[in-house]
Amino acid sequence: MTAISATASASDANSPPKTGVRKLVLTAAGWSMGGYAVSQVLRIGSNLLLARLLAPEVFGLAAVAAMVALIVALLSDIGLHQAVIQNARGDEPEFLDTAWVIQIIRGMLIWIGCIAVAMVIAYMAAHEWVSASSVYAAPQLPMVIIVSSFGVVITGFQSTKYLTSYRQLGLNRITMIELYGQIGGTLVGIVLAWLTHSVWACIAIGLTAAMIVTLLSHVWLPGRENRFRMDRDSALELLRFGRWLMVSSFFTILAVNGDRILLGNWANSHTFGLYTLAFSLVAMLDGVGARLHASVGTPILSKIAREDRQGLRAFYLKLRAPFDLFYLCCAGGIFACGQLIVDVLYDSRYAGAGAMIQILSFSLITARFGIMTSVYVAIGEPRYVGILNFVKAALLFISMPLCYWLFGFNGALWAIALYALPTIPLIFIYNSRHRLNSFTFELLVLLAWPVGYWLGHLVLETAARFYGAVL
Repeated sequence: MTAISATASASDANSPPKTGVRKLVLTAAGWSMGGYAVSQVLRIGSNLLLARLLAPEVFGLAAVAAMVALIVALLSDIGLHQAVIQNARGDEPEFLDTAWVIQIIRGMLIWIGCIAVAMVIAYMAAHEWVSASSVYAAPQLPMVIIVSSFGVVITGFQSTKYLTSYRQLGLNRITMIELYGQIGGTLVGIVLAWLTHSVWACIAIGLTAAMIVTLLSHVWLPGRENRFRMDRDSALELLRFGRWLMVSSFFTILAVNGDRILLGNWANSHTFGLYTLAFSLVAMLDGVGARLHASVGTPILSKIAREDRQGLRAFYLKLRAPFDLFYLCCAGGIFACGQLIVDVLYDSRYAGAGAMIQILSFSLITARFGIMTSVYVAIGEPRYVGILNFVKAALLFISMPLCYWLFGFNGALWAIALYALPTIPLIFIYNSRHRLNSFTFELLVLLAWPVGYWLGHLVLETAARFYGAVL
């Protein structure tokens, strides 16, 4: 019996039948992945245009500003998104209104926090506490941080109809809204890049997209409008659920952004911009799984965990299989022809990103375990996520400075790519407590890496023959 059929047989009379669940999942996954594919095409196209209009240093400044906003946001993350999806009260008006008010307050606090960080960076640069050649010493950086981080205030007013749609796996309009926001932001950014050739073009993309998405979440998504009200019981329930996720987010900050925090002081704006480009290309592939896990994985795994715990393992492995194969195959392929990818997509100013992307490709080997966040939230064990992120952060901040000291910049890149490997045994330990492991599965999927490497090498040889024939 499949996991989905087991889910259907264990559910009550009001639950959808097997075919209904399967159709719901496939439809949601189709919208999510179709939207992501279109989004990445738009992102690649806009990046290629912006790379010809802007210097690498501009991308370095924009990356630091985005990093600061993300760090402050994660510091205040109480898991509102996960709480609405997972909680049995996730459709109640007072629960949603309370979540909305907390979301607005949080957005304003994040912006205030970003302003404080910008002032600290300006003070440190003025007193030469950071390297004069580092990206942190750039005169524009504090104002770029302040303006770009205002996007979190705008997003704070986003309707909870957005979260409700995720909970119900109604991703069609959500996907369209996100694409409209991206298209609108990209058009504004390209025009400003053509007119100004400045970092403000990158900042305008995020602010415009935030305004479009927030507006459409109110006027286009079905459901009741939010009201300004705070229900004490709902607030306490949200905060109780989010306490472990807040701890997890704190260490996620360090684990996910530690590379840029440290490299920002070791590298100048040009090198940091190249790293940002290489990292974003790898992260684009990682985003395929992250997108599906967040939009489809968490809701459906939560449903199965509630209704048919015995079927969870089979469904979890079924959900993992295509993405593990994709991640590992891409890791091998990029290692083989990463330099070719950069040479084809970008001009000679960005050639240095080729070697970086080859090293960073190994991060996909551990990134495929990102689904565990959805699994552990679904089974009511968010503490596992917090502990894993704590271990990741510790490993990164130990290995990266050590490797930089011993082997220079490339050593730091290898630390970024491989630091999370020691967390895999810990994942197996947690999975064993809930009978989720399959070591046969774990060994078989690793064969995808050499297959990907062979395909990448084949592409490289074909390109070399074609290039020689043209000459």
